[in-house]
Amino acid sequence: MSTQSQLSKDQIALIKKPLPKEAVMQHPTKQNLSTIKAIYVTERLNDVFGIGSWTITTDIVGDVMEKTRTTSSGRERTEYTAILKTILQIPQYGIYYESIASSVNDDPGDACKGATTDAITKICSYIGIGIDVFKGQHDTALQNYENSAVTNYIDAVKKLNSKDGITDYAKSLPDDIKMNPSFRKAVAEKLKTL
Repeated sequence: MSTQSQLSKDQIALIKKPLPKEAVMQHPTKQNLSTIKAIYVTERLNDVFGIGSWTITTDIVGDVMEKTRTTSSGRERTEYTAILKTILQIPQYGIYYESIASSVNDDPGDACKGATTDAITKICSYIGIGIDVFKGQHDTALQNYENSAVTNYIDAVKKLNSKDGITDYAKSLPDDIKMNPSFRKAVAEKLKTL
């Protein structure tokens, strides 16, 4: 009999961490919606659960549909619509989710891939990855997260007692933190006291 692992506090925090700004963009056809670049969700799954510990399976629901239409410029265009059922499984944690998604593309394979990536981003929102995007709160969530992170890094700088310690610590941080004006000011003020 196998037992399921519980998510650690660090895993839960990483799941809830807002995706980076470059992961989210305006939906190409629906002005009131955003879309998530699926590779960022894949990266987060790997960071939280580990490479090879989760699986995605897909099944095409029905046939890939083909439709030829005339564009506004008078050219004929063939579009393919794929509807897929996608399943995410993370057995170690007892996670199992399904989603049905569709996609339209000029290539039938790309239509299938598009439906899969749409489903992956939706499924991962069920466990919390990118959930703020689906709530329409990504910009606010990301800003709040960054402000909190900067505050934590500033607090750590204040506890350091040597110029070398501060320099080494600052070098180890992500570039967005190093370039943050509040962080830079805190480092400069701390260095003046040493």
